[in-house]
Amino acid sequence: MDINRNTIIKDLVKKHPQTMAVFRKYNLVVAGGVRGPNEPLAFFAKAHEVDYDEIVGELKIAIEKGVDENAEEVELVEDKVYSKFFKTAIFMALTIGVAVGAIILTDISLKRNFHSVVHSLVQTHGHAQLFGWVGLCIIGFAYYIVPRVKNVELKYRELTTVCFYLMVTGTVLRILVQPFANKATSFLLPISGLLEFMAVAVFAFIILSTVLASKEKREAYDKFIMAGVLWFLLCSLANLLMDGYMLVAGTNDIPKTFYSPFVHVFLLGFVFMFIFAVNIRTVYAFLDVGTARIGAINTTFWLLNLTIPLYFIANSLSYKFPFLIKISYFTTYLVAFSILLFVYGIRIFEKSTRELDDVVMDRSYSKTIRAAYVWLIIGALILGTKSLFTAFSEAQYLFHGAANHALAVGFVTLMIIGYASKMVPTFKGVDMYSIKLANLSFYLINIGCFLRVSTQVMIGASHSNGFYYSLIGFSGWIELTAIGMFGYNVWKTMNAEDEDIEEPNETLTEITGDTNIAYAIEQFPEILDVFLEFGFKQLASPAARKTVAKMFTIKQATKIHPVEIDTLLNALNERIKKS
Repeated sequence: MDINRNTIIKDLVKKHPQTMAVFRKYNLVVAGGVRGPNEPLAFFAKAHEVDYDEIVGELKIAIEKGVDENAEEVELVEDKVYSKFFKTAIFMALTIGVAVGAIILTDISLKRNFHSVVHSLVQTHGHAQLFGWVGLCIIGFAYYIVPRVKNVELKYRELTTVCFYLMVTGTVLRILVQPFANKATSFLLPISGLLEFMAVAVFAFIILSTVLASKEKREAYDKFIMAGVLWFLLCSLANLLMDGYMLVAGTNDIPKTFYSPFVHVFLLGFVFMFIFAVNIRTVYAFLDVGTARIGAINTTFWLLNLTIPLYFIANSLSYKFPFLIKISYFTTYLVAFSILLFVYGIRIFEKSTRELDDVVMDRSYSKTIRAAYVWLIIGALILGTKSLFTAFSEAQYLFHGAANHALAVGFVTLMIIGYASKMVPTFKGVDMYSIKLANLSFYLINIGCFLRVSTQVMIGASHSNGFYYSLIGFSGWIELTAIGMFGYNVWKTMNAEDEDIEEPNETLTEITGDTNIAYAIEQFPEILDVFLEFGFKQLASPAARKTVAKMFTIKQATKIHPVEIDTLLNALNERIKKS
């Protein structure tokens, strides 16, 4: 098997098992499926910061030496540690999370009043989104990703199941009890908070133990991971205190003056830290841009982490102490500046280095990651407009809510969708179930988020109670549809079986979706023009037809270069008949 920049890792390992030792040296093969990811070697080398020429040389030497019969046999087992967390997160989002959010928005739309909904229900929806959707997603992905970027085994793996059941039980208990809490049931609220705190404590213990066990040098993203863990612990402790408050006060409603700043601390301290850590490590390869500007990244880290406590104090106490209002505005500007500085440092919108232009792979996830950062900037800018309005006014309240949605859905949810679309197929060693479905969910969630954010801003700016309210009612259902499509798509991907491409040894009579491209062109050279007409420009190169084309079936190729597969197959078979 020839090794080139488009050689698929899992195919190479299958053909030459002795290459396993090379990949294990670089801790590559354990990052996807059983035999490794369904990704080109050049991309994988850049993503794991390995010199391409160096690893190719080692792979060729390993192939020449052949299989060492005395070498220790390695058991190949797919790592599914993330799976139950992510599947449960999707279920949480599609039920009490986004579904209830859509119902709340519909009620607001019909009554033309943002204060018409029972606040305890809003907080229940928020808790499902924070701990159930975002929390479970990050926990699951962290268990899979952190050991691989730190080149170490996940420590205390057996405790991940304990963490899962503690978190799910605590979150479900909180969701079921808070809206209907009374004297007979409110004692369950602090129990739910305690279970969630224990889950986060187990998560923190596993991740910190794994990072500290690594012999790799400390990187810029390490401190983001560590800070994210600590903020998650603090937020889960604050959540436990809020549950205790509801029990003691005999209420099912957390004061807005405390809950709203808490949500921002959860997002900025825990969620953003983990997202930023993963971005620092992967964006330059995923988007084929330059490496991160470490100076800007480090400044962002310290500025954001020093600002968050002051931000929380100023915003939670400004109702009682008006002199803190200006300090709360100042901290908001610091948060916005640190976010913009990170965007500059990560080079998210810079031109491609074109280093991977010759690599054939699905990059549909890239627009989702970039769109997420557009929403991050929008959210930061809207948040920064608070000082333009009278303190605690309706306009300020509505702009604050619009900023929250831009950050929570526009940035965080889109980032989860973008990375899941890239990394779940990598984890499984398969292709995404449907690129078309992924594209459709991308456009729908952006439309829904735009309708929600823009209409809430317009209502706040114009005090309108007509047209904009009617639009905002649709936004939640559009987002629910988008996340439902994404959930179905990624669920099917997680459940997919690894398919190998076998070179056929008999004459083709008909071309199907499972036909190997190179073999089809070899038997029917005249169909090359059909592929070129449908936009498969890489096949114009004889070298590509001898290498890349051997690695893909027609069905797989149409996922990377989206065209209607039935139309392509009809055209190919018609050309064969004519010849």
